[in-house]
Amino acid sequence: MKKRTKFLASLLIFPMIFSLIGCSGGQTSEETGEPSGATEQEAGSEMSDAEEPSGTLTFLSWQNETVMQPILDGFNELYPDVKVDLIYAPPTQDYIEKFQIMYSTGDLPDVFVTAAENKSDVLDNDIALDISYLPAFDRLSQKNKDTYSKDGKIYAFAPDAWIAGIFYNKRILEENGISVPTNREEYLASMETLKANGVQPWAFCEGNLYDPIQGYVATETIEKNSEYDAMVNAGELTYKDGWETPVELWKTDYLDKGYINEDALGLTADQTLEMFAFEECAYIVGATWSVATIDELNPDLEYGMLPWFGTEDGNAWMTGATGVGWSINADAKNMPAAKAFVEYLSSDEALSIFQEQTGGLLAMEGIDFEIHPTIQEGYSYLLDGKFYLPAVEWKYSDALGNELLVGTQEILAGNMEPEQLVENMDNKRIELDAEQ
Repeated sequence: MKKRTKFLASLLIFPMIFSLIGCSGGQTSEETGEPSGATEQEAGSEMSDAEEPSGTLTFLSWQNETVMQPILDGFNELYPDVKVDLIYAPPTQDYIEKFQIMYSTGDLPDVFVTAAENKSDVLDNDIALDISYLPAFDRLSQKNKDTYSKDGKIYAFAPDAWIAGIFYNKRILEENGISVPTNREEYLASMETLKANGVQPWAFCEGNLYDPIQGYVATETIEKNSEYDAMVNAGELTYKDGWETPVELWKTDYLDKGYINEDALGLTADQTLEMFAFEECAYIVGATWSVATIDELNPDLEYGMLPWFGTEDGNAWMTGATGVGWSINADAKNMPAAKAFVEYLSSDEALSIFQEQTGGLLAMEGIDFEIHPTIQEGYSYLLDGKFYLPAVEWKYSDALGNELLVGTQEILAGNMEPEQLVENMDNKRIELDAEQ
């Protein structure tokens, strides 16, 4: 059987993305003497007449039937002899548990979803087929391709991504004589002006206190070393190496100036959206999914989107992550249908339907779709791959996310210094490594 020992050991302990919204086994080649499914793409994706898709295709989906049915209908028009058996498990925890159970019992469907939470299991255990041959990858952003890749091969087709950054009130800035900031110096100056004029610059909540830190990690660390997280996971670098300066910048720029204060500990994310919609503050953390709520609360509000600015001009990133991807089971029971289905999912027709159904931001060139004007201001960062979410890269997302959440609250309360938070993160990683 495939490499399941490590996988089964973590069956009930799996990482969950800690972000501002808190995303059948068979014989190995050694046993059969034949090439493993993970490498058989070297022969190409062409199917012979004997491989014409037919029969039942099983599909473990992250999206429900309402979302996927129009896509299934389009596939059925092309392949009327294939019946798709959609098995839906809602994200995130329910899906991951369903995936783990089905894999461990040898019942993993022909096509399934790979997400940040099961990516390491999929890649480390050779669960998915190499689908690098898909033509659509030629038009997909490099960041999306890299997310589910290993050793130069791609194991999931993930067409979209989400971004988050700084939403700003255009009227408030204009009335206070502030031009839209284009760098960190202008951004910090804008908050000083707002505070001096009696305007509340920011509304944070207890769940997103650390978002500016994530921004600084991107601009000060990831910008300079894209392999930083991989090197930490391998024990070659520490969180002190890449996080201490960002945490100190966060304290200096936000806490010491009073832009983040203990009022945030009593607010929810929904309350900050309301404050922003009703123009009680100039800035909030906003994401692709925030605009619907804001527009419903105040349809007349004019607002835009800024990135997190780095200490050097021209260096700016969004928070964000690649969406989930579709993978082919390397031991699919109906391989011809599985290949045909994923090829259809990566087509312009299917992706246009998928975008309409989900409202996601496609990271694909050549497909037109409507983008909210506010999100449009940040869309170029998505296409350029200038978005980052630490939890996607962390080996121990839950545990490190908790250290970050608790630590930022302790720093805010005056009970901890930045270096202690970073030391706690390193100690937690070392502790969990020792348990493996």
